[in-house]
Amino acid sequence: MSRRTSMIVTISAVALLAAPLALAGTRDPLREGIRNPVSGNATQETQVIARTGKDTYGTRQSNLGGGGGAIYGCRSTLDTSGIGDPKKSTPCIRVNNLSGGKAFDFQARTGRIVGIFQAGNSLTSPRPDAAPFVTNATATAVGLNADRVDSLHANEIVTQAANAAVAAIGGGGGGGGGVCPANTTLAAGGCLETSARAGQSYADAAAACGAAGRRLVPPDVLLGARTLSAINLGSGEMSADITAATLALSQGYATVSDAGAIAVEALGSTSPFRCITG
Repeated sequence: MSRRTSMIVTISAVALLAAPLALAGTRDPLREGIRNPVSGNATQETQVIARTGKDTYGTRQSNLGGGGGAIYGCRSTLDTSGIGDPKKSTPCIRVNNLSGGKAFDFQARTGRIVGIFQAGNSLTSPRPDAAPFVTNATATAVGLNADRVDSLHANEIVTQAANAAVAAIGGGGGGGGGVCPANTTLAAGGCLETSARAGQSYADAAAACGAAGRRLVPPDVLLGARTLSAINLGSGEMSADITAATLALSQGYATVSDAGAIAVEALGSTSPFRCITG
């Protein structure tokens, strides 16, 4: 063996012996992430520029195990004078579609919860001072256009509120309640006296109601109120309406009977009457 051949064999043997040591000292990229940069902090953006077609992406991060696909952290602050301006309020993640398509998709194939918007360190601690997101888009959001509140439709909520109001003031059936004063009952949105007052002229009756902070009752309200169990109009009670004078009849006030009959009495004549609030 020549001297040159012997040198080549020796170098090859050393390389073979050193290779396992070199491999043992390197990191396996399939098992352990490698920091970039190796030390210190990057002071400029790291850009990945791609030109891909539909259903392909510039980068793809996938985890075949039970962990997540990506995590991002930052130390950006909020400038309330420009929450939508990334130069003032830089978000940890910004997705900007420069064309007319979607900016993001979130999909959970089988999970019951697609995602979480959490303010603060604990999901169980309410944060009434924090909004989950802000938007200037005011069109209908399909799937978020609530047609129920507490499992009730709007008309059911209105019905419940009306029933609660009626119950609070005695159900409109007499006896008054928490809203109407004593000896009055709900009628046409007002509190109607349950007992008729002694007969007076129209002027005196109107004055008596005014002194009580009430007013004479319109005829349509009397017609509706006569169906209530607490109200009996008898043969006729004075209403607030005044008829116009004609050649055959002088000016007078309308009366309403419990049978629903409407008549006219002279302004100076006396009739029983009631007052109503509202």
